Amino acid sequence: MDYEEGRKRLTTERKWVQRGNPKGLERHRARGKQHVSERIGQLVDEGSWLEYGEFARATDPEFRDRSPRDGVMTGLARIDGQKVAIIADDITVLGATQSFVSVRKVDRIVEIALRNNFPIISLSEGGGVRLPDGIGVGFTRLCGLHPVRSLGSLANWSTRPLFICGVFGYSYGDPAFRVGMADVAIMVEDAGAAVSAPAVIEAAISEKITDKELGGPTLHQVTTGTVDVVVKTEGDCIETIKRVLRIMRPPETPVDRPDRLVPELESIVPSDNRQVYDMRKVIDLICDNREWIELKARFGKGLFTGLTRIGGRLVGVLASQPMSAGGSVDAKALRKSAAFMELAIKRRIPLLVIQDIPGFLIGTAVEKDGMVNAVANHARVLDAVDVPMVTVVIRKAYGAAYYFLGMGASGAQFVAAWSNAEISFMAPQIGAAILTKHVEPEKKIEAQKKAAADLERGASIWDAAYEHWLDAVISPEETRKVVCRAFDYIAADNSPAL
Repeated sequence: MDYEEGRKRLTTERKWVQRGNPKGLERHRARGKQHVSERIGQLVDEGSWLEYGEFARATDPEFRDRSPRDGVMTGLARIDGQKVAIIADDITVLGATQSFVSVRKVDRIVEIALRNNFPIISLSEGGGVRLPDGIGVGFTRLCGLHPVRSLGSLANWSTRPLFICGVFGYSYGDPAFRVGMADVAIMVEDAGAAVSAPAVIEAAISEKITDKELGGPTLHQVTTGTVDVVVKTEGDCIETIKRVLRIMRPPETPVDRPDRLVPELESIVPSDNRQVYDMRKVIDLICDNREWIELKARFGKGLFTGLTRIGGRLVGVLASQPMSAGGSVDAKALRKSAAFMELAIKRRIPLLVIQDIPGFLIGTAVEKDGMVNAVANHARVLDAVDVPMVTVVIRKAYGAAYYFLGMGASGAQFVAAWSNAEISFMAPQIGAAILTKHVEPEKKIEAQKKAAADLERGASIWDAAYEHWLDAVISPEETRKVVCRAFDYIAADNSPAL
């Protein structure tokens, strides 16, 4: 074959690949969806896309002539100048099901990402094992004899780089597993993720269920906590992926002054610690340029978890959320906090803990949800935290939750409290009720008032400061300045593992 013949063959093959599956694409667009190539085009810097396996197609003769790219686009690109590896499922081609060739493509791009420490971006949709590739010995090849490395590599966070997964449609099999393995998972509101599709479930166990009921955003936001962020549109999903990468960039000189005072905090946070407020407004004022992303907002709502930048560096924020049960912490909130601390450990992200906490939620409901196990697991993860941690008590910290959310003895390298804060085993009012339990009824009200006043004086942070159980006592307006200064010392040599 001479050069001219080679060019003609290349042109013919490329046209066939770019044509894709017209009927499948038409159905896809009718549902308001974009083709995977359009998603990639919006995500990456113009002219940066380097495709791997453009001409791959199925080996099975039945599918060979209708499987452009074998249902998945893989390649390298830049996003805001940062090099990344991309896995993007094409549901318009055989439902983006997994075959020998498509799995090999994913394996290859993950291998390149690991060798070069490129963040991995998955645009998930469709999936499940393709038949007949998954029948009999074919399934054995897919799972073991043929070396499928990608799932193991993506699951092993200790050896892989940052992994972000965007879910653009209903995903099953490998595309769904990527959701659970990702450091950050973002889902469009008309998408979902589950092990098996409704058709398989109905055939296997006669259960009829919709895609949305099976693995939609509500399930993974509220019940499982698998998804970190749910967005309205595909464009929102792409922009959120970019925002996560921007926030997780290496340290740089801050544009927002580290010594900026925040006097507005006193008008946001009521001095009466029984009144609620939205912790998001506090974080807004502390972080750089009000730039942050909340993770798992509807799961374990008593605690806030999110990524931001403070003093020019990436910081993970773990904070009480008084808007939910006054900030009391239940089993789901502890699971959420443990998962977030594990993210901080594996990605080397410094932690800011903000405590305004009345304690653990108690009662039969939380015990049925596994509260004891959740506390134990949280303690295990907290003990493993080896990244810089700063804790600020802004109104109160009661009970064992004070210890389990990052005070000095549990790993914080700098612990500060607002000058009006309280730290105690329990709220003074509750302690007074217990202490006066056996007081005669006619004397009980007066006895409770006196006991509560005594306990409130004892709960003041000043005695703790006198004995140096706190590293600093600060005014609310100093919070950002002090936090930035603390991180400037204890996190100076910390480099995020991105």
